[in-house]
Amino acid sequence: MKIIDSTVINKGKFVTLVEVTYEDQRGNTKHWQMVTRAEQPKCISGRIQRPDAAIIVPYHLKEKKLAVIKEFRIPIGGYQHGFPAGLLDSGEDLAKTAGRELHEETGLDLVKIYRHSPAIFSSAGITDEAIAMIFAEVEGVPSTSRNEDSEDIEVFLMDRQEVSDLLRRDDIVFGARAWLVMDAFVRMGQDYLTGN
Repeated sequence: MKIIDSTVINKGKFVTLVEVTYEDQRGNTKHWQMVTRAEQPKCISGRIQRPDAAIIVPYHLKEKKLAVIKEFRIPIGGYQHGFPAGLLDSGEDLAKTAGRELHEETGLDLVKIYRHSPAIFSSAGITDEAIAMIFAEVEGVPSTSRNEDSEDIEVFLMDRQEVSDLLRRDDIVFGARAWLVMDAFVRMGQDYLTGN
């Protein structure tokens, strides 16, 4: 398998639809359509180690609770339970993105980052978008006063039992990564989040 080139099909404000030309394992030239957030897809630029976005897993140490958000998401036409997240600005590091997005979406303040993942991909069949999961200690009182008009968010501080109850509900939608983190939190508690 070998990547040959890419062509922009349609460019939007936040994403670009591209067609990638590649050679399959038998030497046949083929085409694959995908979405990217960058000027060039990562298969062309080679920048697979740089995340496009950060997802912050906020643990309120004083309250001993996980901060979970319920947010309206356009692609599903409804609400999804998950964690605050946002795109990295050009030249911005993970810590700055995490603090900015956490405060904007939840009103909480970043105290410290326990650990973070490398750039990870969740839907490589359609996009090269990579995210970093940031496990962080936070403080403060939840507030959505800094939300933009396009953000409809509720913030909940939840202990292990409340998260367990949430996971058992079949009338709500979860972000995939958020569900996995919440499930691990229920099974392992604070140590899972802090890396202890």
